[in-house]
Amino acid sequence: MFAPRRKLFEISGGRVGWLGRIDGLIAAMAPTSLAQLALRFGLAVPFWRSGMSKWDGFLQLNEVAVLLFTSEFKLHLPGGPYGFPAPAVVAFLVGCAEILLPTLVVLGLATRLAALGLLAMTIVIQMTVPDGWPIHLTWAAMALALTTWGAGKLSLDWWLVSGSEKG
Repeated sequence: MFAPRRKLFEISGGRVGWLGRIDGLIAAMAPTSLAQLALRFGLAVPFWRSGMSKWDGFLQLNEVAVLLFTSEFKLHLPGGPYGFPAPAVVAFLVGCAEILLPTLVVLGLATRLAALGLLAMTIVIQMTVPDGWPIHLTWAAMALALTTWGAGKLSLDWWLVSGSEKG
């Protein structure tokens, strides 16, 4: 009654037809490793910039950072909002993490672990600034992608693993 439709996608595990050619062309123009590199920079930049704004010098946290965690930033949880415990300590730890974790992500070193740390920070930031969810969702998606798929071929992670397999 009806003629069988020609499959344009999966046949024997590969793509066929014009969609297969388009897919191959796009894959050649946008390799996975380039996308992973873009994700690494896209996730690292906002955290790095925030971290740099918290310091006056090497391990010298500025007064504004401590003031924010003391009086401005609150965790919006049920029954709250609640202030951060030990705000000076939290400000110091956050300032350190906002420098260290983006640096690791950009270098592609311990990327999955660093991206997981940035995802945890994003969750806390969302609880602190609930109206910022559109950008926080973007950060979470980038962190999840890097946690899931790693840094890619353009990274120290890749270089260290491929170097250890040769030797």
